[in-house]
Amino acid sequence: MSRVLAFGLVLVVGCAGNRPTSLEAGSPVSESNLRATVEKLVSFGTRNSLSTKGIAGAAAWLKGEFERIPGLRVEYHEFTDPKLKRGGELVLQRNVIATLRGTARADEVVVFGAHYDSLNLRDKENPDAIAPGANDNATGTAGVLEAARILAGTPHDRTIVFACFSAEEQGLIGAWHYAKHLKESGVNVVAMLNNDIIGGAKDDEGRRLNENRLRCFSAPPQESDSRRFARLAKIVIERKMTDFTVLVQDAVDRPRRAGDHKSFNAHGFTAIRFIEGVETDVVHHTPQDVIGRIHFPYCARVVEADIALLANLASAPPAPGAPEMRTEGNLLKVSWKAVDGAVRYLVAARMGTLEFANVMSVGGPETRFDVQEGAGISICVAAVDESGHISLFSPESTVP
Repeated sequence: MSRVLAFGLVLVVGCAGNRPTSLEAGSPVSESNLRATVEKLVSFGTRNSLSTKGIAGAAAWLKGEFERIPGLRVEYHEFTDPKLKRGGELVLQRNVIATLRGTARADEVVVFGAHYDSLNLRDKENPDAIAPGANDNATGTAGVLEAARILAGTPHDRTIVFACFSAEEQGLIGAWHYAKHLKESGVNVVAMLNNDIIGGAKDDEGRRLNENRLRCFSAPPQESDSRRFARLAKIVIERKMTDFTVLVQDAVDRPRRAGDHKSFNAHGFTAIRFIEGVETDVVHHTPQDVIGRIHFPYCARVVEADIALLANLASAPPAPGAPEMRTEGNLLKVSWKAVDGAVRYLVAARMGTLEFANVMSVGGPETRFDVQEGAGISICVAAVDESGHISLFSPESTVP
């Protein structure tokens, strides 16, 4: 069959399947759980990684909360770093790690992380200065904990690691050490999702700034693994949440800002960041980052998006290899090696732009296009199983 490769429309045929996603099978995202977690983290006064008591109490509380969830293996990942000293002495740091082992491909790992530390830049010489860190990033941490509660209720093919990182505010340090540990241990990290500032934000008058738009940052270039993961996130979430929009950003993060996904990128891992559509960053890293500025209905929707993406990726087929392409007269033949467990494929085309220009569903490992404008078209492929889980997209191939 030949298809005209038209642009300007993204089309993903609905995916029906027999196995429900975790969100469908488990409890819905709880606004009260999210609020309770944020309130508890704020109650420590500060979670500065060099504080004398706040950060240790927060780590211990998080570890205890994860341990209450059946099916998780919970532990500290401890480290020291020369940048993290108090009174000239190294301060022991703790990442809180909760692992949900996969049932079929347990050696393949999806990491869902957020930093739980906070910072007061108005009194940066005092590590015990008040730093509520409600939105930055108690909200992201609450999302990781809530997702663990829900996703632990059903089996997944791949292993999911729920990670709460320390020392993000001092330079993405906790995530860097954990990513280094995974790399040196030879762990097969399929992808990493970072939740950072997802509270929805209210302005000084209490007006809501976010309802149903979420930004997604990923490392360039346009053909990078992380950028393709961002495009997949948009497809999966918008299919699941038809009134919710994922805004794929043409940057690894906001100007002069950064997040823990960059530490995973630095070790060669595919990683993206979710952050609210509109942020009031003037209050971040100040005593004014308080719980009253958070819009919890929006926060819950972001966590719903998190879970949709994680549940998909944790049971999706392997990604196909890069497609082969050759011209046959006026037609372009695109083919790839069949993927075990795939019942169909998504073929995505891009014209040097940030997002896919066209996504089509095909039944087998090849298709033909009547190419109207061939040069410069890049094509990649994802596998879809019988339950509708979509794999990561393959590397791109470009029309000669």
